[in-house]
Amino acid sequence: MEKKQGLISVFDKTGILDFCTQVSEWFNFISTGKTAKLLETSNIRVQTVANYTGYPEILGGRVKTLHPKTMGGILGTIDHRSEMEKMNIPPLGLIVVNLYPFQQVISQSHELAEAIENIDIGGVTLLRAAAKNFKEVIVICSPDDYNSVSEAIISDSISLEMRKELAKKAFLYTAEYDSTISQYFAEITNDPFPPLFIQSFKNPQHLRYGENWHQEARYYLQYSQKPFYKQLHGKKVSLNNLVDYYAAIGLLSEHENPSCAIIKHTSPCGFACAGDIETAFDHAFATDNLSAFGSAIGFNRPITEELSKKLNAMFVDAIIAPKYEDRAFEILTRKEKIVLCVFNNYEMPKQSIRLVPNGILVQPTDTRKVTEDDLSFVTKRKPTPKELKDLLFAWKVVKYVKSNSAVVSTDTRTLGIGMGQTSRIGAVELALKRAKDRS
Repeated sequence: MEKKQGLISVFDKTGILDFCTQVSEWFNFISTGKTAKLLETSNIRVQTVANYTGYPEILGGRVKTLHPKTMGGILGTIDHRSEMEKMNIPPLGLIVVNLYPFQQVISQSHELAEAIENIDIGGVTLLRAAAKNFKEVIVICSPDDYNSVSEAIISDSISLEMRKELAKKAFLYTAEYDSTISQYFAEITNDPFPPLFIQSFKNPQHLRYGENWHQEARYYLQYSQKPFYKQLHGKKVSLNNLVDYYAAIGLLSEHENPSCAIIKHTSPCGFACAGDIETAFDHAFATDNLSAFGSAIGFNRPITEELSKKLNAMFVDAIIAPKYEDRAFEILTRKEKIVLCVFNNYEMPKQSIRLVPNGILVQPTDTRKVTEDDLSFVTKRKPTPKELKDLLFAWKVVKYVKSNSAVVSTDTRTLGIGMGQTSRIGAVELALKRAKDRS
């Protein structure tokens, strides 16, 4: 059996020794400096790229793998064989490459020069070339694929479909990489609206369903990020649960005291702050106990036993909080389907993005917190200090209510909320109707 040539150039060396050992009967390996040394120390025969091409690495390692002999070996097809033979360019049948950790570098404290040096050039070129010529070249960009590919090579069962799948992964990988770089330069040049808007998300989390039960949905994540929640119990989260959680998080983030946000269809139907979390819930729930049926509820304090008994007495679809006391968790989990989550580490999004026909709408996320200094008074009577404090509380709540909207409140509790109306008058009327004569 005539061995083919395989080029190995990986920054992340996880699993590479085992992979090369498993397929060494099928490939002669060519590799870059550090990877070559690693293979040699494990008694895996390897030739350096410099030795293979007859041209040394230059510019401090900035140019290592890009050479007509390597690129011709990757891009050449069966139709090019006679030309390749004349130029002493053997075909390359395997490319295993992963890239400099640009995302990892910029996610922590760094200098611009360090970020620049971690922009991979050769690796991206190798992957794109191999993915383009997937019919003749096996391309691997992730250690996750080592086992399945080695098994297919050993059993001589590398199918065209597998080759296509590996090529797709490689193109997605390089697209994400370039997207991260372009986003980084948009940030360091203070350009919130670049002429080409590119974002990349990965690792989709399957959700129970979308906005409606017949719609599938996924939650895609930013680089190295985990979901902003961790589920502890209940049926699988849905798209609506996560949208409502997001609304709750935004509202809770405006307040430091024990707070409860009851969310229904992305709008708060009750919100309150109090000296303890149980009272905060009581006040929020009293705002509109009818709309609270089947709601998602967010808290900024742990769920206590007393609070869990109140929650267990009503129908709640989903709850998110910093934690649950043991006894509280025991009580709430008596309901098999209720979704119980805790907050995971997260960052609020910097931009708000909405799809519309033929494009998207982009704006900065509204993180502005209104203070007394932002207000002007156009009424004959200025509010008293107590009224002003109440107004500022209501303003923080109405910010998260779908427009047209109105909030009636007193102290740090809502009395009535009118949301999603086609007129401001209708929103006020609805808020007053729900507030009734409570004060």
